[in-house]
Amino acid sequence: NQAVNFSAYSEFKSLLQSYHGTGKDLPSWETALIGLVSGAMGPFSNAPIDTIKTRLQKTPAEPGETALSRITKLATNMFKQEGPRAFYKGITPRVMRVAPGQAVTFTVYEFLKEKLEKTNIPIVGGEYSE
Repeated sequence: NQAVNFSAYSEFKSLLQSYHGTGKDLPSWETALIGLVSGAMGPFSNAPIDTIKTRLQKTPAEPGETALSRITKLATNMFKQEGPRAFYKGITPRVMRVAPGQAVTFTVYEFLKEKLEKTNIPIVGGEYSE
């Protein structure tokens, strides 16, 4: 999740900076918006495997069945019986829980990063860099 969130955030930030024609920091509302969108991408990226994992936990294994065959059988049945949407069941509450938190996280991160970069107080351990 976090790898997807941070990768998406970095890419969106670069795109917006290039759109504005500047490498400067973005306004807080734009940071929050791209944080919200990138925060939603994490749950969407791992929803299928998470749904399969949850269903595996609910279904007892048959004797002699391997983990891989169980996963394949379950995923195939899900797709055949319920279609591709089955892999994204419950995504709305997850996105509503995660995305706003990521918006706040990235906004606070950018705010504090800017303050640290502009301070003249020496930082213990050397210079600050990304």
